Amino acid sequence: MPSVNQIKLSAIRAYPIKSCHGIELTEAHVTNMGLSVDRRFMFIEAESGRFITQRKYSSMALIRPLVDTAADTLTLTAEGQPDLVLPLHPKALGRKYNATLWADKLNVFDMGDEASKWIGNFMESHREHNKKNPTGDIDFDESFPELRLVTLDDPKNGLYSRPALESLPGVHSPFSDWAPLSIGCESSLEEVNNGLKETGVTNDSIPIDRFRNNLTFSGTIPWEEDEWLVVKIGEVTCYIIGPTARCPVPGIDQDTAVKDIWGGVTKYLSKVRNIPISPGKNNGCFCVDTAPLTSGTIHVGDTVEILERVPAKHVYHPVPPTTSSS
Repeated sequence: MPSVNQIKLSAIRAYPIKSCHGIELTEAHVTNMGLSVDRRFMFIEAESGRFITQRKYSSMALIRPLVDTAADTLTLTAEGQPDLVLPLHPKALGRKYNATLWADKLNVFDMGDEASKWIGNFMESHREHNKKNPTGDIDFDESFPELRLVTLDDPKNGLYSRPALESLPGVHSPFSDWAPLSIGCESSLEEVNNGLKETGVTNDSIPIDRFRNNLTFSGTIPWEEDEWLVVKIGEVTCYIIGPTARCPVPGIDQDTAVKDIWGGVTKYLSKVRNIPISPGKNNGCFCVDTAPLTSGTIHVGDTVEILERVPAKHVYHPVPPTTSSS
């Protein structure tokens, strides 16, 4: 059922460094890779090229990047650490690494030894924090691997390629998990928070930044976004790929980097929002993966138009979670 209210863009958030703290924006430029300052950097293990996230190192939420587009700078900040100012768009590409981001093999470029030293010191000083807030398997008794901060090059130069969808040539994903953009809705979050309280899971409400989405909409009815196919936000038109399956990261407070003692919202979503986008798996879904079809600037307060909806027979619906047999 479509919303009878006027849908608005109520918040814009970018995450300059993958899996680190986000920044709130009042406006943003949208390109063929999503927001122009979103997830253009990430930390990798130097030897393996493997990306790292809060799934293993929850303390990464305490790294607060600052972006100054006028000065063209990215500043690494964290309590107890000296600020480190880096170029937002390096004039010359650094050493090339072959990085692994899920199944993708990517050409990425190093941001220098000072950035590597900075993240190394940060991880060492947060060893105990990560040990107390695990979201994955890691041996905290071992020394951390050498870490490097890397960036990407514009796909038009031919050095970086990560197509978002085969059917959308020229649209690429940055260092996000899957899609160039992520949209979340206030009404759906309210329903999740009400459900958490009604079922006795927790009396606390969680904010939408737990889901690390870029765009937040107001004025919808809960889960209306499951039915969208094409939306227009201000002057930018976007294609809705589908619901986003959630990992354990929404169970981490993004201000304190502390894991929820009650198990986190992902476990709850796997019961009430198990959408069969990956057969055989419990996919607790919240937000929708999105790809921009046009470029332009969007602003908080922009009107959102639903241009096309998914045919009813193709709309994903939650199902009871699967159970494994022993």
